[in-house]
Amino acid sequence: MILGIVGPIGSGKDTAADYISRKYGYEIVSFRDIVREVTEGKGMEPSRENMQDVARECRARYGEDYFSKRALEKGVALLKNGRKVLFKEMRTKGDADLLRKEFGSGIKIILVESGKRTRYERLKARGRLGDPKTFGEFHAQETREREMHFTESFSFADTAVKNNGTLKELHDRIDEVVK
Repeated sequence: MILGIVGPIGSGKDTAADYISRKYGYEIVSFRDIVREVTEGKGMEPSRENMQDVARECRARYGEDYFSKRALEKGVALLKNGRKVLFKEMRTKGDADLLRKEFGSGIKIILVESGKRTRYERLKARGRLGDPKTFGEFHAQETREREMHFTESFSFADTAVKNNGTLKELHDRIDEVVK
């Protein structure tokens, strides 16, 4: 089975993907990492804002499926080598469409969900470059992501995992989905 993970910022996508990778042996293909590589290749700091700008620019120049195709190439290469693959951080309808077209019912997309305040508190605690420092910045960032259609991929999820509790509760919910 091929997996995909989507969800809003701070919902726990990385935590869920890392757990699946460790426990079930999946290789992670991260759309964000591909955008980061392109951003750094342009000599830019990989801040969230720069990465969003680069993603927008690449999609306008090379097509909406630019990052999807690069992620798909990586995933297919891993699958050909007998690896299990988890696609992480699909952002647009086109991302999900391309994976569905390629894998059909062979891919299960998991939406990781958390409450808005919980996600904000997680972002404050992790302190990653480009994470919002105030709730106002968090709200503005969510608005930008909606405007860029990043939330469209959520509608393609086959199942949702609530992540408002403990790490163990998240792991238990993931185990139910992956088994």
